[in-house]
Amino acid sequence: MYLCEIIYIILCRSDSHVLAEDLEKEKTNDHPIVKKKRGKRSIIKDYLIDFTANSNLHGLKYIGEKERTYIEKTFWLFMFTCCVVLCAGLIRKVWIKWNESPVIVSFAENPTPVWQIPYPAVTVCFETKAMQRKFNFTEYYHLYLNEKDNLTESEQFLFEDISMVCDDHLAPANGRKFSSGYDTVENIKSVSPNLTEVFFGCKWKDIPSENCSELFSAILTEEGLCYTFNTLGADEMFRVDNLHKDYPYLEHDNIAESWSLEEGYAQGTPIETYPHRGSGYGVKSGLTFLLKAKKVDLDYLCRGPVQGFKILLHNPAELPRLSQQYFRSPLSQEVVVAVKPKMMTTSEGLRPYEPTRRQCYFPSERYLQYFKVYTQANCEMECLSNFTYTRCGCVHFGMPYGPNMAVCNAGSRECIKKAQMELVTIDIKSRLQSMGSIDSNETDIESLGEAFKVSSKCQCLPACTSIEYEAETSQADYDWAAIFRAYRLNNVSEELRDLSYSRVMVFFKEAQFITSRRSELYGQTDFLANCGGLLGLFMGFSILSVAEIIYFLTLRLCCVLWRRQKRIEAKRASIVEPTSRPSKGKLVD
Repeated sequence: MYLCEIIYIILCRSDSHVLAEDLEKEKTNDHPIVKKKRGKRSIIKDYLIDFTANSNLHGLKYIGEKERTYIEKTFWLFMFTCCVVLCAGLIRKVWIKWNESPVIVSFAENPTPVWQIPYPAVTVCFETKAMQRKFNFTEYYHLYLNEKDNLTESEQFLFEDISMVCDDHLAPANGRKFSSGYDTVENIKSVSPNLTEVFFGCKWKDIPSENCSELFSAILTEEGLCYTFNTLGADEMFRVDNLHKDYPYLEHDNIAESWSLEEGYAQGTPIETYPHRGSGYGVKSGLTFLLKAKKVDLDYLCRGPVQGFKILLHNPAELPRLSQQYFRSPLSQEVVVAVKPKMMTTSEGLRPYEPTRRQCYFPSERYLQYFKVYTQANCEMECLSNFTYTRCGCVHFGMPYGPNMAVCNAGSRECIKKAQMELVTIDIKSRLQSMGSIDSNETDIESLGEAFKVSSKCQCLPACTSIEYEAETSQADYDWAAIFRAYRLNNVSEELRDLSYSRVMVFFKEAQFITSRRSELYGQTDFLANCGGLLGLFMGFSILSVAEIIYFLTLRLCCVLWRRQKRIEAKRASIVEPTSRPSKGKLVD
């Protein structure tokens, strides 16, 4: 660009003296057309000499000096051209780096204490979805498979509803495709273990709770009925006006007093608040709970031979998906969970950038239909819900959905599974296609029609402020019967002998952690400084060079034209004056 401007200035500028001399030559020449062409060549040549002699760009003065040989001039012209080309190439690389990767992720200068962030939400799901004493899933599976006509309609519906939280292949393909969400959830709750049948005891910050319901509450997930600790209430997590009214997902009414994902805890917030915040690290500053299960209630068909509990640590503002990630607490085992927080923040300097450039959304930039708080997990769940509805005409009961949307049942289980895989495949193929790795003709994603439009609207980038919790687990045998023997308690009832226990301890591993931070790799000032450094290094270009170009384009041009006009008027006056004097002399005589 600067090379073009310099060429333009050289070809279009003239010194005032040269213009005046050219005008005089035009007036006194008998063949004006031929002389005018020679004059233009002379003007360009003389101006080139004048520009190169007065420009502050390095090397140009050697090109225009008359005493230089053609070899010297050619050498300096070649060097100047090489510098311009090389400088332009380097500036282009700086531009690409600034345009494509303006964000750098670095560590914060100071560590963050754990009491500044909320304690992780802990969600626990029992692997036994239907207690054998309430509903023998294994028996009904074989009856439904071989003697379906001997079952009543309500028994068939109950089996189909329970199969929605069991392994995929157990759901009967000839079952109902749709069902009432309320009836399905009520059937699942009726055979699932309640809170007192799952928890034996709980302890928060080394203080035992009289009842675990003070800490845990029921939550509805894709895994069925589970129990959660430290999760936001429904009114703060969901846009309840956009949700259906058939059943609630959360059954507690705890209110976040002074916490938000972006701002954190407000200044002056006490230690005892909601969501709970950690006051330190180690077992005595964490959560401990004892789980139990009766052997007679265990079912080895619905979820296979592995029994125990699924546990997930997640952001308090997220609806958990234990079908995707979790760690397991087996029966008769003690699981110790050391938590390491991972927090990402974003500087305000990145707010003017587009979300695709900084690769994150601020809360005000992305609206979710069902969730009040934007997180990547919430966005992905809402996207999956909408995509499943578009592909199957219904939604899984554990996902958020609108009031006019149908709920899937056993007959649609295969479609739900296929929709989940399609959504992941579409995202991967779209990325590969945008990178040019595969041809658009090789992908059939556009054949999905409306479902492809739904998936293309997802774009679930991470939140600009996000909190995740990494769990380091270790486990050992938990021989509860040995405790009774150690205390010489021999009168243990048969009911207690039938129980299996698991103990889980969750706590922060360290009192502080290092926060990651997104910030500008190149701001506008940095970009200009880099470009200016390259221009100065290769060409001696500066802000004064810009002023010089503007001067030649505006002020000097006006002055040259004004002086030329004055010279023309003066010359005309000198021609008219001699012819008028003789007439005046005759009048005097």
